[in-house]
Amino acid sequence: MKAKNWNEMNNDEKLDRLTSVLTRAGSDVKFRDRCLVSPESAKEAVSEIGEIEFPHDFEVQFLTPEQRLKKLILAVPDYIPAENGTAEVRHAEDYQTCSYFFWRS
Repeated sequence: MKAKNWNEMNNDEKLDRLTSVLTRAGSDVKFRDRCLVSPESAKEAVSEIGEIEFPHDFEVQFLTPEQRLKKLILAVPDYIPAENGTAEVRHAEDYQTCSYFFWRS
């Protein structure tokens, strides 16, 4: 596999490369530790193993199972003004972040 720019990959390529990263993180303790040190270290590790060139402002973070229970990350919904005083209902399951489902084809 040749290193490729994140923004130039299609969704399947992104998933394939992230699959190789997660496989390694689940089987190589030294690599796993690199992924957990800091977002910068995680980005470097993912870039190396996934052969991904990320934009400079791109962020990568891994959470342990324990950290996942203590952190809530939500995507802010698009602004849509209320009509006749009634706001459009936004369902929590649509805004909890794990963006991979957007990449599935």
